[in-house]
Amino acid sequence: MKKLYNFYILLSSIGLIFIIRLFFIQIYTEKYILNAFNTSIKQEIIIPERGSIFDRNENLLVFNKSIYELIVIPILIDEHFNIIEFCNLVGIEKKTFSKNLEKAKDYSKYLPSVFLPFISKEKFATIQEKLYKYKGFDWTKRSLRDYKVESSSNILGYIGEVTQKDIKKESNYYQMGDFIGWAGVEKSYEKILRGKKGIRYWVRDRKGCIIGNYNNRKNDIKAVSGNDISLTIDWNLQNYAEKLMFQKKGGIVAINPKNGEILSLVSSPINNPNLFVGINRSKEFKKLMRDTIDNPLFDRTTQARYPPASPFKLLTELAGLQMGVVNSNTTFICYKGFKYGKKRIHCHSGIHGLPIGVETAVAVSCNNYFAQVYKRVIEKYPKNLTKGVNEWSNIIKSFGFGNYLYNDLATGEKGVIPSGDYYNKKYGTTKWNAITIISNSIGQGEINVTPIQLANMVCAIANKGFFYTPHIVKRINHRPISNPNYTRAKHTKVKSKYFDLIINGMEKVFMIGTGKSFKSSDIRMAGKTGTAQNFLKINRQKIVSLPDHSIFILFAPVEDPKIAISVIIENGGFGSRWAGPIASLIAEKYINNNVHRKNLEKKILTSGLQKVYDTIAKMKKFNNFYTKSSFDKKK
Repeated sequence: MKKLYNFYILLSSIGLIFIIRLFFIQIYTEKYILNAFNTSIKQEIIIPERGSIFDRNENLLVFNKSIYELIVIPILIDEHFNIIEFCNLVGIEKKTFSKNLEKAKDYSKYLPSVFLPFISKEKFATIQEKLYKYKGFDWTKRSLRDYKVESSSNILGYIGEVTQKDIKKESNYYQMGDFIGWAGVEKSYEKILRGKKGIRYWVRDRKGCIIGNYNNRKNDIKAVSGNDISLTIDWNLQNYAEKLMFQKKGGIVAINPKNGEILSLVSSPINNPNLFVGINRSKEFKKLMRDTIDNPLFDRTTQARYPPASPFKLLTELAGLQMGVVNSNTTFICYKGFKYGKKRIHCHSGIHGLPIGVETAVAVSCNNYFAQVYKRVIEKYPKNLTKGVNEWSNIIKSFGFGNYLYNDLATGEKGVIPSGDYYNKKYGTTKWNAITIISNSIGQGEINVTPIQLANMVCAIANKGFFYTPHIVKRINHRPISNPNYTRAKHTKVKSKYFDLIINGMEKVFMIGTGKSFKSSDIRMAGKTGTAQNFLKINRQKIVSLPDHSIFILFAPVEDPKIAISVIIENGGFGSRWAGPIASLIAEKYINNNVHRKNLEKKILTSGLQKVYDTIAKMKKFNNFYTKSSFDKKK
């Protein structure tokens, strides 16, 4: 019995020794790691073809071209490596070699990473012949994005090298040197476009040269190309709208109100996505990032927040109708504005001393009318103003304001629609009233929105109470999208019967109101001008008034809405000066596929605001600044 016990002790001891030895070999010895890399089998990661991008009419916008990359496994480079000879072969300096190798080591000494990207097919042919001499180096082939267009980077986006954060998030897919969508559709549809990687195994001779495939390719994993996507964008319309933004900053959004498909999305200044492709992409990106005056990488259609100004008056009236504080027969007499205490919201409608109803008020943009309506809205519950503001706020938010639209775009902002609780916190529960926040009535005060939210509001008005979430992709692999978030209608809190009054007033904008000068002779349009004041505050003390923002919203044709548009031209003055004509030209172009008002078109295409922007830039350059918006000055 004692002998058997000793035998078990001996057997256990031997087993423990083997376990410790195995642990030591695997954890502390590089010999076996090196042996894994020194086998005669080369594992080639196959980067799949990224999906192409088309417009709604299947015009090709983005595709791929092949490039080669050198990859390195740092641990395999020994002390006899001829750095000078290698640098001469691949065409780099010694300091570049050291820099790139250190970057690879930082990632991993044992794993392959990109050493030299963007090698042309011709140059690679020369390198490949002699690459076997340089242990630790290998090559891979991948696709590079090729943009057939020279604009709309806010839509298409661009790709860039993955960060450590990207790798950590999806370590089972990305590795050092891979590319990922950084902006636009390239980012929001990354998983759709990228495909699935494959693996190919090759047999190498003792010099590292490939002499054939391994195991008759039975172990290979086939790469799966990414899906093609077709955008909702009409490229002809997009291109036209971009041309209209000559020497202008701002945003244009055009949507089909019948389904929420974005027809045009223009953010100006306009960027060329080809700047972000190739060996100079990092340099170009940094250059644009440093431009804090024009902010060219800032998408003004989805990220910029502006006071909506007079277009917001339409919602003031709709909220009043829904809350029952006004009706179709309500009128107010305007005495050149809305007076409260010693202050006045001035009105430039031109109709003074006479009763004004809602349709005329919309057409001539009467500030007094909408201030009176808003006062009634807030005072619906005289003893509980918070309740009145909250009811109004909920109605406004049902149009898509004050929250993300939850669309398929890469960027977005919520904007601000204040609540009663907001004002209780700001002023104190009993220290504010309707007059305190009266500027909300005309789309000023704390209210701010994005151009895409404004366009979405126009869709809801055109549809008399509902909208579809704006979206940028129409088809994936030539099959229509079926996401219910984009195909199911969202209803506002305003009954459909109240919208006719608003639409009639919007049509009268072109008949008797602020849009007469750019009325189309053959298309019935419904629109609304807006002009928002804004200021430059220097050193947080001195306030300097800047040129107003020009704003316009529109849908057409009135009898069968096919397009809804919002246009904001920064520092463009009256809404009827720039934004209105631009919106009407875009509508005409889309509906008729042609523009008859050639004189108006020529003026917009050849005139701009560069002198205004240069003056503002000088002010910003030499002062600490931030902008602040105030009342509508004139509509």
